[in-house]
Amino acid sequence: MWRLSVRSVRHHFPLFLGTFVALVLGVALIAVSSAALGATFGVSQPTTGRAAVTLPDGEGHAHTVTDGGIDLGGIQTVLVLAGVICLFVTVFVISGTCALSIALRRRELGLLRLVGAGSSQVRRMVIGECLAVAVPAAAVGCLLAVLTTPLALAGLNGTGLAPVDLKDASLAVPLVIASGAGLLMALLGAVAASRRAARLHATEALREADLDARTMTGGRWTMGLILLAAGALMVGLAPGTNAEGATPLALFGTLALTLAASLLGPLYLTPLTRLLALALRRTRSVPAQLAVASLSTARLRTASLTGPVLAIVAVVGIFTSVLSTTGATVKADDQRRTAGQLIVEPVGEDGLAPKTLTALRADSRVTAVSAPASMGVAVADRTSVRQDRGAAVDLPAFARTHRVDVVEGRIKELATGEIAVSREYAGWYGYHVGTRITYGLYGQKAATGKVVAIIEAGATLSQVLLPPARAGAHRPERATVLLDGASASQTDDVALDLANRLGSGQVTVTPTTQWFDTTTDEQGRLNTLVLVVLAGPASLYALVSVASTLVMSYSRRGREIVGMRLIGVAEEQVRRVAVWETLITTAMAAGVAAVVVALGLGAYRASLAAGYDTVAVSVPWGALSLLVLACLGVGAAVGLTATGRLLRRDGVAAINVRD
Repeated sequence: MWRLSVRSVRHHFPLFLGTFVALVLGVALIAVSSAALGATFGVSQPTTGRAAVTLPDGEGHAHTVTDGGIDLGGIQTVLVLAGVICLFVTVFVISGTCALSIALRRRELGLLRLVGAGSSQVRRMVIGECLAVAVPAAAVGCLLAVLTTPLALAGLNGTGLAPVDLKDASLAVPLVIASGAGLLMALLGAVAASRRAARLHATEALREADLDARTMTGGRWTMGLILLAAGALMVGLAPGTNAEGATPLALFGTLALTLAASLLGPLYLTPLTRLLALALRRTRSVPAQLAVASLSTARLRTASLTGPVLAIVAVVGIFTSVLSTTGATVKADDQRRTAGQLIVEPVGEDGLAPKTLTALRADSRVTAVSAPASMGVAVADRTSVRQDRGAAVDLPAFARTHRVDVVEGRIKELATGEIAVSREYAGWYGYHVGTRITYGLYGQKAATGKVVAIIEAGATLSQVLLPPARAGAHRPERATVLLDGASASQTDDVALDLANRLGSGQVTVTPTTQWFDTTTDEQGRLNTLVLVVLAGPASLYALVSVASTLVMSYSRRGREIVGMRLIGVAEEQVRRVAVWETLITTAMAAGVAAVVVALGLGAYRASLAAGYDTVAVSVPWGALSLLVLACLGVGAAVGLTATGRLLRRDGVAAINVRD
């Protein structure tokens, strides 16, 4: 059967083009993501000049931790998410192309059964075809990864998302991982497709002609319902958790719903197509009616064509929307909590000097000044020591310049041996007022502090708050200034005067509203870079997959296209049919993706509403619209090209030619 599989791939290569391209790009993207992630682990941490602290845990065992390391957690998270997106889209596309290949070859497989081929032989032939495509595709994908990894690392370094430049690392492990994952995905897709092929009977395949009679197999029903239930469960649980717990539930719940929507597509795509037909009747367009009839008849082909668009729009939509909504909500909450009218920042990177803060507090127009000084702090747990964010803060002054919610205890000047913690931090580790915590600042001895207040102050404040006179804190990065009633209405003039008094070359004084607008622009730039890293490669992959899937589809539509010409449909109308098919499938895929993303984002918004008074839902409409238009443009271009090629055939010859 292996020889037959190889001959089948050679003879029907356009049918296997989608799987080949999907595997090549999937292996390349997974290898590049793995190589970039490996490069972050290869960054050497500084070995000298790092302060350390030794703390005993709850069981008395000593732990020594050091500060001053390079924090690569952010870029590693982005790369892991990018790899997850690429892997998801790869699985999605490969499973769709394998199923489409079988659906387009029912006659051929039926004839094999007619001449005596058994179910096991058909199954082995289909698996052999997949291996014949997957092995060279994995090799080409690895070669592509070797060529593009240096370019990808250079581009990633150019974004500034990594705190240090990432160097080229060994590609051996990433290539093994990527090629193994690609072959495994191809094999799993082939096994699923071979089961469907083995169940075909000769008479059934010959009798069905080009109609889809049994589109929902037992495996499709089972996996679709399982994924639907899992996705609904995760999305349903998200509103009852905090933001950290809701993020994976909303993301992976949406991914499960997307897979379920793809598997169950033959159930609802045909009614949805006919519903669109009702709206298209007013156009009195013959090509539109023909497109609707074609899509309604070939339900498996329609599901395969909508699959890549559905996958990429849903995946990019939920990841970017959750990212944007989180940033917008945190920014809105910080702005709402900031009562001070001015923000003072140093011009350099040395922080605000003590004399600057003294001069600010001495100004007659200033009512209060808060300037938390950040520091690294190690906190002992029952069996370990963790590294957290700390700050030396004048708590009463901060409560005047910001709106603070007191959960337990009260706002007071922190004395030696007293600490305050955030509500989120207390919830994570079960702290309450009166709890004694062993902590240490780097380069100093261990200390014990009593929790005297648990507060909610948004993202502006660190998790562990220490007395303002605590040694070891860095200089404050900024100060928030609360003005008196007479000066509060003249913030621009007061800001200019304070800047001149403090030294325009030393500090900048900005009205709070203007400062938040400026930081929003910078955050938007970073979000755009993250969006490019997360969704850029996967989006290009999906566009190529859309094109290759259409090539597969049109490779078996010669008789259909020429048949339309023979019954009097004009060439221009046939081309319009191809455009209408692309428009309808893209619109349906985008619509289903919008519903799935809305469910996931709605659940995530509900979880944020439990912790924030104001939730700012943010959806990157521009990027998603461009992605949908790109899918539409690629689909229309491939459809017109393939239709034009088929129209150039002689009518009678095309009807008699074998597929």
